[in-house]
Amino acid sequence: MSSEQTPLAQYIERLRAEEIDIEAMDEQAARLRQDHLEFVLVVAADEPAFFQLMLPGVWQAAASSNRLRLLETANDVMNTIKAAKLVVHQEAVHVSVEQFVSGPEQGAALIPGLMELLKSAVAEFQERLGMGEAPRIH
Repeated sequence: MSSEQTPLAQYIERLRAEEIDIEAMDEQAARLRQDHLEFVLVVAADEPAFFQLMLPGVWQAAASSNRLRLLETANDVMNTIKAAKLVVHQEAVHVSVEQFVSGPEQGAALIPGLMELLKSAVAEFQERLGMGEAPRIH
């Protein structure tokens, strides 16, 4: 691997070698696809020891949804699956994990397991609140 590569490019190269469907979105983010889900990996060029893996918009709330129940459920899931962070933003729930690593080699080795962790958090959330509303098409 070239030391000239950005940290994200190193992640992409390593994850493609593991047959993970990944493509760069910009200089700091990549899209990973697995099981009909789209994850986003963010790796800052100036901080290769830190990355964030997100699964955005995993649960859509109706405008009439009980926001307190959404927040309580997100908190319960975070207490159950400690590493996963759930965020309720507007009418969607997003799940993510943040990790400090020694560098892209260690980080890329963790990504498949973290993808499973995020899917588990989504399953836990859906088990408690159902599948959510269908996303709106504009």
